[in-house]
Amino acid sequence: MDESTNALAGGRPPLGTLPVLVYDHGLSPNNRRQTAFAIGDQSLHTSFVPELAGNRYHATPHGWVLLVSPAGPSRRARLWDPRSGESVPLPDMDREPPPELWECCLSAAPTAASCVVLVLDKKEPRFLYCRVGDTRWSAHEYDIGDELLPPEYAPPSKLLIDWTAAVDGKFYFRPNGNRMGVIDFSPAAPEFSYIDFPPQPEFPDGSNICNELLVESRGELYNVYVYLKEFSPEVLTVRVYRIDLSEQAAALSKVDDLGDRAFLLSYSNTQLLCSASKYGVKGNCVYFNHNVMGEADGGLLCIYDLDDKSLKTVRPCPKMTELIRNPFWMLPTDQDSSRG
Repeated sequence: MDESTNALAGGRPPLGTLPVLVYDHGLSPNNRRQTAFAIGDQSLHTSFVPELAGNRYHATPHGWVLLVSPAGPSRRARLWDPRSGESVPLPDMDREPPPELWECCLSAAPTAASCVVLVLDKKEPRFLYCRVGDTRWSAHEYDIGDELLPPEYAPPSKLLIDWTAAVDGKFYFRPNGNRMGVIDFSPAAPEFSYIDFPPQPEFPDGSNICNELLVESRGELYNVYVYLKEFSPEVLTVRVYRIDLSEQAAALSKVDDLGDRAFLLSYSNTQLLCSASKYGVKGNCVYFNHNVMGEADGGLLCIYDLDDKSLKTVRPCPKMTELIRNPFWMLPTDQDSSRG
């Protein structure tokens, strides 16, 4: 079923009350809309959400959305909860970051004064950061090494941090195959450290490439591997590993049972649904947006069931032709406090 409404009608949360994958579409300002696909009953709900239509934005893993106004000498920034309408003010930004070239992560829910807001530049080795209550953003440039490229590629390209997951106030990232990076913001300036990371698990038969995603769940880190069939964009299988951390090294433990939890993954953000059955969603599954070919309708939603190792796919918006950015996940209001 496809409904179209004004997002604010009747005080209803603008993106609904169920776990949804949100598609932002309509290139014309007069035709800007957001369509939410509910993974429980597979219904579609189309709304006009002024906060998303009128700002640059990025949805964080905690469900809050960083909004940056596009006009004026300084850009007003805030964190907005689309489930309750609550906003947390942030310092103004000096410039407007393009939405596909940056990534926003939080160290915790922004209701805590210790929350660090991290904005990663996905084109240059630098980031912005602030804490809730700060009056300005701080900029930091980093050097985590060069990409491993043939000698004829000169000068070498710098490795970039384009994805993090936060546990206990620290941000974890994967710069290359044999180490895991950690950024600690508790000192006056960000401090980088590294721990050894084990080799990637063996590829399953029929696959020679995979996408790897770092996910936080209840204070633990997980790596999700999405394996593709050889020389094709087709998904073969999915495997989940818990990352067991120590001061010197990390270890991988294969996970076959998430209980009633579900991992929700996309190119824009990751989310954890703590009680899937409460919302009519099957637990012990990995739901992920798959669009390696860059299709204008946002591609497939894939559902991998860890119980029977089955893979199902659905194309939520087959008629969409003007997708502005990659789809992102939003969760019900009561999920934010249940991450810990």
